[in-house]
Amino acid sequence: MGATINLRKEEPPHLHIGVSKDELMLKTLAAMLIPTGIAIYAIGSSALYHLTAAVATGLAVHYIIYLIQTAQKKKPTYSTPYSHLVAVLIAGLTMPATAPIPVTVAVAGLTSLVFKQGQGALFDRKRVNPAATAKALLLTLVSVLVILPDPLGAGMIFHPHHLRLELFSADSFFASVNRLYSTETLTAFQSLLLWKTHGWIGGVSGVAVLLVGIALTVWIKLKWRIILSFLLSMTILAAATGLVTGGYVLLRVAFHVFTGSVIFFAFFMATEPQTTPMTMAGQYLFGFSLALITFTLHLLNVLGGSIFALVALNLLTDKFDVILLKKPYGHDGGA
Repeated sequence: MGATINLRKEEPPHLHIGVSKDELMLKTLAAMLIPTGIAIYAIGSSALYHLTAAVATGLAVHYIIYLIQTAQKKKPTYSTPYSHLVAVLIAGLTMPATAPIPVTVAVAGLTSLVFKQGQGALFDRKRVNPAATAKALLLTLVSVLVILPDPLGAGMIFHPHHLRLELFSADSFFASVNRLYSTETLTAFQSLLLWKTHGWIGGVSGVAVLLVGIALTVWIKLKWRIILSFLLSMTILAAATGLVTGGYVLLRVAFHVFTGSVIFFAFFMATEPQTTPMTMAGQYLFGFSLALITFTLHLLNVLGGSIFALVALNLLTDKFDVILLKKPYGHDGGA
């Protein structure tokens, strides 16, 4: 008789640490208030308006659906707004402060209504990350609307400033990153790590988000294998590119690991419980694959490419959970 393979598997976070889903969402929400406060302090009223609009949209969607379901004598899909609030706050924090407020409202609405509420109604579980999918879908559609005077600028994912970056040679990389991130008081390296207002609202201070993310990982036991393999792979790919192209290795690491708010993405989006692998091996492979696609898109000047990578890999989550399984020894499928 062939030996069977025992594939170690983790419980969902709220079961693994013995708390309810509402408690898990409240703890996540509490942690997110720190990058939210930093963003509002650094960017000012525009960040406040974006985040307020996103939260208000999520609350409106939740309570409208709640009232409809209770009026129909149905059990509400979400009895509290906490899960919706986490999803739309993530959506708001992934928007640039320069985005039009209606775009943020639309992304938050899609996140909450279609990809949060809708997935639960249509499938046995969420298949794709709500905030990432809503942003990728909407901003891509905006980017191809030729009736707009500046569709790429309005869509922001394929922003003209990013498309003009030259990242392959050492000198062009240094000049491009300096132009985009250096300020009167901070070098490009310092800005990427400590204090930048160019990019996602939630990524103003990469170091602060890193510390908050580590604390949250310990607090609610996030899928740390995804975080570790993703960030470590991004670091190795960036350092290797710097060595191959010649020079600026540390700046390469800072750019690829902290630009596009990769740190925020790693902790608050890439670890979403239902849309990422449950097996330990699957999580490591998922994080590496996420890094490889994200890094490639960075080199092609799609600095928000991590959300495309995440949505694509979400659809393959089941495959990551079984990809390393093999037939038991001696089993040939016959009688």
